[in-house]
Amino acid sequence: MRYLLIDRIQKLEFNKYLSAIKNVSLSEDVYSEHFFGFPVMPGALLVESLAQAGTALLEVSADFKKKALLVMLEDTKFRAFVHPGDQLSIAVKLLSCDSNFARMEGTVHVAGRLVAEAMLTFALKEADEFYPPKTKHLMESIYDFWLKEAQVIGRPESEEKDDS
Repeated sequence: MRYLLIDRIQKLEFNKYLSAIKNVSLSEDVYSEHFFGFPVMPGALLVESLAQAGTALLEVSADFKKKALLVMLEDTKFRAFVHPGDQLSIAVKLLSCDSNFARMEGTVHVAGRLVAEAMLTFALKEADEFYPPKTKHLMESIYDFWLKEAQVIGRPESEEKDDS
């Protein structure tokens, strides 16, 4: 991934919901040209933040055995500009899921104000097709960092971890 558009996962409810934050910084290279003198986060990156949150929800919930691939966006709306200094509150809610596809709604808020929303559909594939062992380890390390202080709800019993 060129851009990691999640800084921290705040809450993950297995197979249901994920909330995360992203601090938008002027030091990110995209703002040197988008737009000079009036830096605005591109809508494509807002969508990517939702896609990364949805991917995290699906892949962590599947114990990294599935790879989630964004295949469709519907009803995508951008409602306000996002600027450096803003903090994105990203949320995705799983609406339906089977062994091949998952559908979810996603929202991005800044200071309680809705700035973007979309319906996302993901194809689910076997993770081993996409992640060679070293890459899989890297992705799991990113998820471990994102989940470091997250509230995790509904972890399957076989995955319960002793947090003491």
